[in-house]
Amino acid sequence: MENGAVAAQAASNRTLHLLTHQVEPNRTGSLTLSVKITPPAEAAQTYAGFRIGIRGLLDNYRHALISANQWIDAYVRADGTLVLDGHESDSTVPLAGEFSLQFHVTSDGQAELRAGAVSVRRRLTRDRLNGNVALLAGAPEAAPKGITWRFRSWSVEGTLLAHHPEQTFGPILWTQYTLSRGVLKLTALFPPMGPADAQQAQLEIRRGNRWQRAASAPIDSLSRTATFRLDKWDATKAAGYRVLYRWQNALHEWSGTIRQEPAGDTLKLGVFSCDNGYAFPLPRLTANVRVQDPDLLFFAGDQIYEGYGGFGFVREPASLAMLDYLRKFWQFGWTWRELLRDRPAIVIPDDHDVFQGNIWGQGGRKIPPGREKGFVYGGYVEPPEWVNAVQRTQCAHLPDPVDPAPVEQGITVYFTELDYGGVSFAILEDRKFKTGPESAFPQGVPGSAEALDVPGAEMLGSRQEAFLQRWASQRPAAMKVVLSQTILCKVTTHAGPALNPNRFDLDSGAWPQSGRRRALVAVRDANPLMIHGDQHLGALVRHGIDEWDDGPYAFMVPGTANGFPRAWWPEEEKPGGHYFDSFGNRMTVLGIANPERGSNLLPRNRTHPETLAHKKGSGHGIVRFHLATKTAEIETWRYDFDARQPQKGDQFPGFPQTVDLTRRK
Repeated sequence: MENGAVAAQAASNRTLHLLTHQVEPNRTGSLTLSVKITPPAEAAQTYAGFRIGIRGLLDNYRHALISANQWIDAYVRADGTLVLDGHESDSTVPLAGEFSLQFHVTSDGQAELRAGAVSVRRRLTRDRLNGNVALLAGAPEAAPKGITWRFRSWSVEGTLLAHHPEQTFGPILWTQYTLSRGVLKLTALFPPMGPADAQQAQLEIRRGNRWQRAASAPIDSLSRTATFRLDKWDATKAAGYRVLYRWQNALHEWSGTIRQEPAGDTLKLGVFSCDNGYAFPLPRLTANVRVQDPDLLFFAGDQIYEGYGGFGFVREPASLAMLDYLRKFWQFGWTWRELLRDRPAIVIPDDHDVFQGNIWGQGGRKIPPGREKGFVYGGYVEPPEWVNAVQRTQCAHLPDPVDPAPVEQGITVYFTELDYGGVSFAILEDRKFKTGPESAFPQGVPGSAEALDVPGAEMLGSRQEAFLQRWASQRPAAMKVVLSQTILCKVTTHAGPALNPNRFDLDSGAWPQSGRRRALVAVRDANPLMIHGDQHLGALVRHGIDEWDDGPYAFMVPGTANGFPRAWWPEEEKPGGHYFDSFGNRMTVLGIANPERGSNLLPRNRTHPETLAHKKGSGHGIVRFHLATKTAEIETWRYDFDARQPQKGDQFPGFPQTVDLTRRK
């Protein structure tokens, strides 16, 4: 905003949508849009006006924001010509200062775009008007950058419009919370605020019939988060909460419920990972999860991808790169906020969340200039303040880290433990301490598993290994679970757009083998269930350390919307499911959630997003921990099903499965 006007730099598909109003099929009558426009001094090939009837393959107003495939444009061009659905006016509008632009369509489909005495008319069929309405500041890809149009006094009216006031998004976007050992931590997320806006938010708790102020917290200037901490929380009772924020002379709130901590025999965990974005906002999946009603949510990483929502991504400067990341991460929050508002959630970032296709964090060091290609040298590309801000958006509500000393560059850590509902969760950082392959093999990566197991290569690092040993031997709990980004074996055989055979993937948790072994040995006596994401492939395995099945069970959830294809198609079936992965690690493969063959070739721009997700093997996991028997029932649900009436075949073949966490080999 600049002096009461929206300032928009013209670009391809640069739009500002009205979230609370859409043209819907069951409505009749007329539609009128008007706005005052100030053109730039030099408009070049740019244009400005309205975009109407914005829809995507998925019928959802949020989906249309980022994945629209049909619309009607009505705008004024840089030369003053009015253009309505490709038809041009006979005369031009003088672009010497602010002018009014109006679009009107009658009940019989007669449409007119007018500016002063200049107009252009076009007949539009009724079905083309359905969808979102938006302002447009457009330009071809080759147009100069930075050309700014300004819009003021935008009005939208007419009986074709449906009003949905509940579709507002902000100024409090959503909340995330955890509850562990009497400590409640809750993070509220905000959009960018101006310097004159309030810089603090308040948290209130409902006690009986009254709201009581519980805490205040500053809004971090980079991550736009406010995190509240309440000690001595009574977890035996549910309590309402609300976050308050004063903006534009009004008090805004976002409310939810801190659930009573489960005290029965079963704790239900929802597991999610790797949302490639094309099915945003996952309406079918989130509706099913609400029906399944898990007690706790776990998001294992890749909540966003660099291309999430279109428009590419920005690496520098850090302030602009953060706005780009937040634009993407807000889509995660917009997808999940109704579930996050009333149940605890564990959220941890993976490589794409920090704008790296792969990440070997190498103890937090910076990747030197010129060594970023493939990220194989080891380290972080983005600056530490940016990485820390990303971690605040996803992890600030987690319990305090058990060993809080930052790593190189001052990058913070979040590995910790959470106790909830009788289950103790160890939350790890697979990537931050892991050695970069180019650092381990400066002469080139060898081509044999034996040579890859180089001394000194780290996976979790000594600090996390020491934490795991303490947690496994000392933390009393009915059941124990390890949560991290990726599974500690290579349970994929094919990968890539053509799903070709893929042997060595040093980004997988199979490497380095000695680091994997130390991690599994550290937790072996606790016999936990390990849960992960990352590989876009659902799998249930039992690790072997020295012999078959002497390690813990591990469940890897499929992606919620799989992008990069992977599959488990071994050349031959092994008796008992006993396989050596390509790095020589023992694993017993108990269940696989493969994509459909040929799904890697489906065109994204012509395939319905939910069909694409389903065929590519997308879905989610539900894990039911039965404390009395110390068993875990693992469900792996395909994307396209109805949780209100589950049917045979709604889960991937071989699921559900129940594993006994009391049994050691």
